Order: sequence, then structure tokens, then C-alpha cells
Amino acid sequence: MPESLCTGSQSEFEYPTEPPPRRHGPLGYLDYRSYKPWLRDEFTFRCVYCLWREAWEPDGPHAFGVDHVQPQPTGAEVDSSYDSLVYACNTCNSTRRDVPPPMEFREETLRPHLRVLTDGTIEARTIAGQELLELCRLNRPLLIAARHRMLTLIRVLQQSQNPEALRLLRELLGFPPDLPNLAVLRPPDGNARPEGIEQSYFSRRIRGELPEFY
Repeated sequence: MPESLCTGSQSEFEYPTEPPPRRHGPLGYLDYRSYKPWLRDEFTFRCVYCLWREAWEPDGPHAFGVDHVQPQPTGAEVDSSYDSLVYACNTCNSTRRDVPPPMEFREETLRPHLRVLTDGTIEARTIAGQELLELCRLNRPLLIAARHRMLTLIRVLQQSQNPEALRLLRELLGFPPDLPNLAVLRPPDGNARPEGIEQSYFSRRIRGELPEFY
């Protein structure tokens, strides 16, 4: 079993250490949902708020969508520029509704604000973290149970000697098979960060550089 999968931490639910700069910059889509392939890659195929992964959903990416970080005033022109969007599960997206998050996602990470405990609950480390926890209802009972169940399952598989265990871990903790090939997409107004395509997970898989787990 890979050493990185034998730790006692909740690494599957750890928020990024630093806010990564946007790797992609597609421009000009009239329908903001057209940015979804880019955001899937940008946010590593998981919800920015609760960290739930596509691989853990029966409907995969269909259970996720494009979320405007800042609410859009009724009647006002919608800001659907790429940098104003994040990737979120449909539940967190609909729960947050039109309330802005208490922190700026383009400038900071959630790691100083939130931490997932071994029992599946999320602990708020700051006032802003508590506000986001309540805003997205990150400790709703069904989600706590699901996180705890997933953490338990992963630990059991890590300790198993059954050859099937590693295959299952690859499915749970590996990248999805349908990685978006961003190189074939043609945003209407081009791409402000074309160099990001070479660092996309599809391109890294083609080059044999994609990690087995994340």
C-alpha cells in the first residue's frame, strides 16, 4: 500500500494549504455553465466548500455545478467571468443561495478556517469559518455521516490485504476517467492563460505524470 495512503490524517478532506492561482482563463462564454469543464480541472473534481468528490457521487459530475462566488443582484448584469466562478456540489451551491461567503476565495484558502475531524464533523477555526460552516450547512447530519463512512471505508481498504482493496482505493481517491480535454475547447474570446492547458490533468495523464491518488 502506498505510504501516502497509510497515514492517520483525514487527507481526503484537507483544504488546500494555499490559495492556488487560477491556471485557466477561458473567456467569453455567454452561458456560464460552459465553464464547467475548466472549473472541474481547476478545483480538482471536488466541491470547493465541502470537498466531496465527483468519484463519490453516483451521478459523478452531474451532482456538481458552477457557482457564482458573489451573489448576483436581481435585474443586474450577471458577472460570469471565469475568475468569479467556483466548482461546487449542487447541495452546497443551493444551500448557500444568494449569500456571499465570508472570505475571498481568490485570495485565501479555507484551511485556516475549517478542519475535518475523524468523526466526520467539521470544526470551525475562525469566526469566518463558523459563518461558512453555517452558511453551507457543512455539519448537516447526513453529510457528517457520509464523511465518517467514507473515512472509515478508506481506512479499512488501506489495511486490507485483499487485492481488490487497491483497485477500490484507486476508484475512490484517483482522478476520474473522464478528464476534460481542455485543448480541444474553443472559448469564444480565447484563453487568457493558455499555458494552463499543459498543466491540466488530462495533459498530465497523457504525459504519464498524473499521480495515482490525490
